[in-house]
Formats: sequence, C-alpha cells, structure tokens
Amino acid sequence: MSPAARPSSTSLRSLAVGVLCVAVLLGGYFVQLNAKADRKREEAAERLALCRQVERVASVATAGGLELRDTCQQLSEGGTKSVTLP
Repeated sequence: MSPAARPSSTSLRSLAVGVLCVAVLLGGYFVQLNAKADRKREEAAERLALCRQVERVASVATAGGLELRDTCQQLSEGGTKSVTLP
C-alpha cells in the first residue's frame, strides 16, 4: 500500500464508525420513545377498562350512569390524550 492510501482508508473507517455510533444512539432513543408511548397506551387502556367497569356498576346502582358514560366516552375518543376522572 502506498502512504497516500492509508490516510483515506483510516478516515473512511473513522467515518463508518461515527455513522455506526450515531445510528446506535438514534436507535436507542427511538426504542425509549416507543416504550414510553406503549406505557402511555397501556395506562390509557387500563383507565378506560376501569371507567367502563365503574360505569356498569354505577348504572346498576344509581341513575347517575350518564355522567360516567360521558367520561368513558372521552377516554375512548381521546386515544393518547390524558383525561382525568372527576
């Protein structure tokens, strides 16, 4: 190999390692974002299931089931939006 070929292969190797490191960091970041979104989706599904269960019990026990029905409807339509129960 000629001396001129070595620096270009070294810089090419350094560029490849740099690109690989950036790809790994971005991959880790997107995995964290995806896990966070999954947790939020799971929490929303749990809140909706609990709301529907409370709605069923309230509709049997009292005539006030309509107010809970509205809240559960907001939870189901909200998707990723956060709706707190009154």
